[in-house]
Amino acid sequence: MSDTGPIIADSIEGIPHPAQSTGLVGHEKEIAHLLRQYASGRMHHAWLLTGPRGIGKATLAMQMAAHVFRHPDYAQAPDSFQKTGEHDPVAGKISAGSHPNLLHLTRPWDQKAKKFKTRLTVDEIRQTVPFFGTSRGENGWRVTIVDPADDMNAAASNALLKILEEPPERSLFFIVSHSPAKILPTIRSRCQKLVMEALPESDLVEVLERIGACDGMSDDDLKLLVSLSQGSVRQAIILARDEGLDLYRKFEATCKGIEDPDWQQVHALADTVTLRGREDRYRLLMHFAQEYIEKRATGRDGQEKPVSALARWAEVWEKLQKSISLADSYNLDKKQVIINLFSNMGEAVRSSK
Repeated sequence: MSDTGPIIADSIEGIPHPAQSTGLVGHEKEIAHLLRQYASGRMHHAWLLTGPRGIGKATLAMQMAAHVFRHPDYAQAPDSFQKTGEHDPVAGKISAGSHPNLLHLTRPWDQKAKKFKTRLTVDEIRQTVPFFGTSRGENGWRVTIVDPADDMNAAASNALLKILEEPPERSLFFIVSHSPAKILPTIRSRCQKLVMEALPESDLVEVLERIGACDGMSDDDLKLLVSLSQGSVRQAIILARDEGLDLYRKFEATCKGIEDPDWQQVHALADTVTLRGREDRYRLLMHFAQEYIEKRATGRDGQEKPVSALARWAEVWEKLQKSISLADSYNLDKKQVIINLFSNMGEAVRSSK
């Protein structure tokens, strides 16, 4: 537990995580839909919140949990989220991770490895058994947030499915997913789906200004930041920190000679993102690479290519996904992932000539 609340997977140092957020920018239609459903008395017990990573899905789930805790009688619930003061007891408990009626399931901390596990395990999902099995800590609803469900392994998915099939009385589940295709169809079928869109530029900039993420940034850098972030607050914060925009420019420069890579330049780029404590920079580079490859595999790079060339870029995409997964699962050399990436991209260009 930190001074500001629980440390959870994917937290960004110095930035409030969803449980600590005091408000949600944008997503007015989605908020209104959930509030109407609750006020109607016909609130579905499970909701699949989908959309790009870092746009506020978990924050919405937390805000909705706070709403039902404050207004357990749906008939008396207001049609908007309640503005609260600094000492609001519900917000305080949620922020501290101590509300007895809220269970937030994320990838657990591996004490032995001193890092978060790569999967959301079945043991985490099984916390729902004592959570729902004991007498309520406080009267009213109990809310479980799975964040994100994409991280569940097979056993965890089956355990979640079992409880969704026979939900406890007055229970709500918010299943957060960046890639809903990864979720079991049987889980998806038991949820109401709520699609959340990437934030428009004005909302994104508002959030960044609120948290001071773009202080002192030039207009050109802010424009590039917004473009690369694609409506994701999390992506924008990571880009704004630790010279993320500089990393993008280095990646672009290295790709200019992709047909015959400058291996000294490739190694230098790899070295900058694979040092200890540079995990976010490595992830950011992989994101840039995925976007670069996807544009070429789908023909969105503005260059006419035969189907065979598109297929080669699709193969590069698949190889990169496999390399990232293997490196994560078995703690393999991430520098080799980057070297293989540029080798495969160069081969895709040369074979298309």
